[in-house]
Amino acid sequence: MPDVNMPKLSDTMEEGTIVEWKKKTGDEVKTGDVLAEVESDKATFDLEAESDGVLSILVEQGVPAKIGAPIARIGDGSAAPAQEKAKAPAGAAKPKETDTPPQVVDETQAAAQSAAPAPHTAPQAAPASPQGGEVKASPLAKRLAAEMGVDISSLKGSGPEGRIVKEDVLAAAGGKISTERRMPTAAPRAPGPDVEVIDPTRMQATIARRMTESKSTVPEFTVTVEARVDEAVKMRQQLKDSVPGAEKVTMTDMLVRACALALRKFPEVNTSWVDARFQRKRAVNIGLAVAPSQGMGLLVPVVHDADLKDLVQISIESRQVIERARSGRPNEGDLSGATFSISNLGMYGVDEFVAIINPPEAAILAVGAIKDVPVVEEGRIVPGKVMRMTLSVDHRVFYGATAAQFMAEVKRLVENPVTLVVPPTR
Repeated sequence: MPDVNMPKLSDTMEEGTIVEWKKKTGDEVKTGDVLAEVESDKATFDLEAESDGVLSILVEQGVPAKIGAPIARIGDGSAAPAQEKAKAPAGAAKPKETDTPPQVVDETQAAAQSAAPAPHTAPQAAPASPQGGEVKASPLAKRLAAEMGVDISSLKGSGPEGRIVKEDVLAAAGGKISTERRMPTAAPRAPGPDVEVIDPTRMQATIARRMTESKSTVPEFTVTVEARVDEAVKMRQQLKDSVPGAEKVTMTDMLVRACALALRKFPEVNTSWVDARFQRKRAVNIGLAVAPSQGMGLLVPVVHDADLKDLVQISIESRQVIERARSGRPNEGDLSGATFSISNLGMYGVDEFVAIINPPEAAILAVGAIKDVPVVEEGRIVPGKVMRMTLSVDHRVFYGATAAQFMAEVKRLVENPVTLVVPPTR
């Protein structure tokens, strides 16, 4: 009977949480069916079946599981699902005080938490059945019953072998709790009408932790240049009008190509500081900081081997990897392995900003908007298009002169965009 294990979809992912099971124990599933929605530290993604058979769930939704731990099984239906679910897998982690809470947030839970005398109360003993034995109920059902004041011993279970499940408790409570999965909602836990507390998603909590670590441990400095991009804007339009497949080439795609070429010329920038040593990366993998399709957060899909791809290939691959990440269906490697990152806020009208380095990368490029401004050209004031770029640098890895030379090379390539359409050399 093949196990369905918690996959690893990024280099920082250590565990994932089942946000919602799309199938239930005993359901027939086919290869490619979406089994569950899973949240990692970087994204929410759909978990698909890799074989045909009958599903047996091992880990309840809302419970974190370590990478590689079995969370379900797909078999021929001969095994007793209740026996398999009775024990949590060895790799499944129990929720800890520091873990991000499950994504189902509702008024009843918020009220229960705000009314509690302390953030963590002692666990209640398992309710006993009228006959004196322990009630067969899932951990989630027991918890909901305690929160909602439902006498679980009086319920008739609809799960395997009469086990009481979440739906039984909700039905007994008259549907007080909505089971729809939604983004974290405001849960007023502090006194006063002007204060609300919002639980972060696992992604948001991870971003907060990693960015705090970066600012407190990385000795950072920045270098800013201003580039004339008149020719790049013209070339982008020419590509759109005349080159098949280049209709959607963006300035970000041009910057990916320019940075990839500059990283080959200055490999010091494509290096990490790990355990007091330099780790120089042979591959040039460029991460693109983008916003999720819904809610707050940050995704960094990766264009691998960007130095070995032409501008059209980069444009197509960047759109594909961003779309997969935003839709919750990233491929393995889509969110890991970046050696350098680009964050472009120009489309939001931002002129200039400083991005925070995402370790173990040693640098990140922040890109502002393209603006029409008067510029001096051969002693004359003429209209021109300019764009400001700021490089944040880990000073342990390389220094001011290298940063300046790297930015000068990126500027040169962007201002002479014909170099960006030359086929790459291996």
